[in-house]
Amino acid sequence: MGTVWRPALRCDSSFKDYIESLRKVTSLDKNQIMRAMMFVAAHSEDFKFVISEYKKEGVTSLPVPSWNPWEDEHWLNQTHTKKDTGVTSKNLDNKEISIEKGEGGVIKVEVSSLL
Repeated sequence: MGTVWRPALRCDSSFKDYIESLRKVTSLDKNQIMRAMMFVAAHSEDFKFVISEYKKEGVTSLPVPSWNPWEDEHWLNQTHTKKDTGVTSKNLDNKEISIEKGEGGVIKVEVSSLL
């Protein structure tokens, strides 16, 4: 189980107002909303682009988050214990997937143009 980190966040009131408006229209509390923002930012290309502008000299890549984009429990709860799903997060070498409809009733789908 992770430890609890309590950062002091100092920012313009527009951020506070936005978080408060999200709290009013969702079932999430303020902490969950802020954790969701950090959770999603780590996998966001926009965030990576902005942060890259401030990399220190000699730094070639940004750190990779220890969570995956589908692990909602990570931001929904105050602490999170990573579960071993048995699934590896490796890229596929083959970027073409096809399923053919034949005598077995399978439908052919080609997604190579989407990858």
